[in-house]
Amino acid sequence: MSSLEFVEETHTYLYDGVIIPSVSEIIRFAFPDAYKGIPADKLKAKADYGTKVHQLVEEFASGKISMDEIKSKKIDPNIKIAVEQFELLRKKWVFYIKSMEQMVCYKGKYAGTYDIKTEDNLIIDLKTTSSIHEDWLALQLGLYYLACGIRQELGYCIWLPKQKCAQVKEIKVKTWEECLEILKSYEQAHKSNEHKPFN
Repeated sequence: MSSLEFVEETHTYLYDGVIIPSVSEIIRFAFPDAYKGIPADKLKAKADYGTKVHQLVEEFASGKISMDEIKSKKIDPNIKIAVEQFELLRKKWVFYIKSMEQMVCYKGKYAGTYDIKTEDNLIIDLKTTSSIHEDWLALQLGLYYLACGIRQELGYCIWLPKQKCAQVKEIKVKTWEECLEILKSYEQAHKSNEHKPFN
């Protein structure tokens, strides 16, 4: 039976012990200029903040922590606001969570971790960025659907920007066929690095 692992320190996915590309790597290949000109330290700070929001949202949504406990925590107020906004949106736009932070893999070719899958098999991504890159999201959600074997025309983004009102964004996702074309281009460009064993 095949195995899928994730190495947190290097943000690396392994399929049967072999490094495979992540969804993020494929998207960066498709949109190489998406974060051009933004200093590396700023990107890291934004990524760290986003990770903290994701973690707390998951803990809250899965019942591991209450809103009162979150409010009493000594953490960045923006993170508390983000979780509060998430809960307001969940009450307004009713959806039922089937799974969260689930690793998925497409035939050993790439892997990723989606944020939320609903009982209706819709995939929702959480974003904390100051703006939304809809083409990026269309591919990201499309790759998740392909890995899950789900055909959907739409995916969703719960956008939780700092100090702004949270929103739900409907995204027309890339089809399986479009995702496979981009994956093929990625593989051709990275042929020499394919199937690297993890040391």
